[in-house]
Amino acid sequence: MEKGINEFYLEIVTPDRLFFEGYVESLIFNSTSGEMGVLYNALPMVTALKPGTIRIRQKNKWMEASNGEGFIQVRPKKVIIMAQMAKWPYEVDAEYEKPKDNTLTIKKKKEQSLKEYKLAKAQLARHFANLRLKDHDID
Repeated sequence: MEKGINEFYLEIVTPDRLFFEGYVESLIFNSTSGEMGVLYNALPMVTALKPGTIRIRQKNKWMEASNGEGFIQVRPKKVIIMAQMAKWPYEVDAEYEKPKDNTLTIKKKKEQSLKEYKLAKAQLARHFANLRLKDHDID
């Protein structure tokens, strides 16, 4: 990708992959100090990245991605974000359904376990009642 006027190079790296690389016009992210923005020729800094949304402006269009905790290094012509995770919206939608399924499965297992527990408890109570009756049986 070719660099335009007033653009800086952005890299977003996660443990899994190189999430994004290219020239961008601006960047907005959440730091421990609050929401921050970066433009071309910004003052150098390193700050902690809070989980939230990264907004990237490239070719006059905004893109958004979710991010986990991490760090961001800002230099005048290059910014590097190292995040625990980063995902585009289309990646989050597919993943969103999985926890629901897992939650339902866990809930069903708990309900099944509760039913099994109550059934076993009732059977034990019946057996003990029969044993008590047998012990008190007068011949």
